[in-house]
Amino acid sequence: MNRQIGKVNKKVIDLLNLEYKQELPIILGEANIEHMKRQHPEDYEKYGKRIKDIINNPTYVARNPNQGSIEYIKEYKIDNEFILVAVRISNKGTMFAKTMFKMTERKINIYLDNGYAKKY
Repeated sequence: MNRQIGKVNKKVIDLLNLEYKQELPIILGEANIEHMKRQHPEDYEKYGKRIKDIINNPTYVARNPNQGSIEYIKEYKIDNEFILVAVRISNKGTMFAKTMFKMTERKINIYLDNGYAKKY
């Protein structure tokens, strides 16, 4: 069952200089959840229930330089962890939360230094 968990909002569109004319809903589907559980089981176990919060209240947003996906990155200071949720547009024009995983602090710093990530 697909459900809307947020949207690519005006702030994200402006921060990342996206070409979208309007805000787009972000959908989380069963296939996406299965992928996350399979590829990143520990991260999903710990943060799966927080995907909506990560998308709606990120610490940073980024544009992946290779895949072109929009990445919502949330810092959880208690655990000193950065969790990334990648959102990609489908062939039919729907935005899906595709994957989620823990990011290293070194990698977030590279993203910031290269201008891929912007403080939300």
